[in-house]
Amino acid sequence: MFNAFNRQQQMPAGPNLGQYAQTVESILASIGINATAARMNIEAGYGWTFRRGSATIEVYVSQQEGVGYFQVLSPILHVPMGGLLPFYRRLLELNLQLTAAALGVYLDVVYVFSERPLDGMDSKEANSIINLVCSYADDLDDRLANEFNARQYGRM
Repeated sequence: MFNAFNRQQQMPAGPNLGQYAQTVESILASIGINATAARMNIEAGYGWTFRRGSATIEVYVSQQEGVGYFQVLSPILHVPMGGLLPFYRRLLELNLQLTAAALGVYLDVVYVFSERPLDGMDSKEANSIINLVCSYADDLDDRLANEFNARQYGRM
């Protein structure tokens, strides 16, 4: 008889996050970012933060339950105090126009983000994702702030 409680489960070997972190640091150096200065202290995995135009960009290489993830995100603005229905409608319309990225809201902050499993990702794709999120964030933070009289993230 099979007894699930006595069975020892082995977690699958996770990805080598260090290799992916080196790839990210090479990409950051190629776009003029000092990767050492951009490093963040995070609990599990690797993280970097830097500015691109008016936007703050964060890049993470992490692992959850044995699966590695690559995430690039940018907090672009605070949700405005009024006109929420037109604002959220605009975010949804923009989501349909974005390629390989999306807009989301967390704790009243709008983010541009892209996330994918590390498995099968090469440096060309990682570079493309970083540059794509940088471009969207730098464009959308000003545009949405002006359109909805919203405060850009990190500005008083």
